[in-house]
Amino acid sequence: MNAEADYFENVAAPRSDAAAADGERVAADPTRSEYSRACAARAAEIARGNAAEYRSIAESLRDGEIPDCLVLD
Repeated sequence: MNAEADYFENVAAPRSDAAAADGERVAADPTRSEYSRACAARAAEIARGNAAEYRSIAESLRDGEIPDCLVLD
């Protein structure tokens, strides 16, 4: 389960962090429409939540637990 934990912590979470940063950049861009900025802000919020969830999953896996939201092959 350590390999899966490493994936969630070192691949999935940073990818979501990068997506959140991109969304925050677009949300702050005054050249974008209000609608685009609102969508980007919401997408950034979701991505930050996903990153936090991925880190929580990694922690659970390292503790020897399999979270209910996870199905390992």
